[in-house]
Amino acid sequence: MKADDVKPGMRNLDLELKVVDMEEPHTFEKKGKQGKVVTAVCEDDSGRVKVSLWDEDVDRVETGDRIRVEGGYSRLFKGELRVSAGRHGEIVVLT
Repeated sequence: MKADDVKPGMRNLDLELKVVDMEEPHTFEKKGKQGKVVTAVCEDDSGRVKVSLWDEDVDRVETGDRIRVEGGYSRLFKGELRVSAGRHGEIVVLT
């Protein structure tokens, strides 16, 4: 699948993307546990999509990396389309 094909509410997404920019990570607390999240702007030859990176993925992915989202999902967050690996998917760093 290509970035331009992603629509809200899709499941089991597989995408190969290049990370072109990353926002500053921030921490949160949910159910008494601390976590981290960062939004990465990613692209392929069809367009751009924002990818939410959680916890250990925040430290593994850098601007310029090629990543593969395996088994991810998409949704609208604050009016913007976001892709995430979620609990059942995975972010694989290719380079």
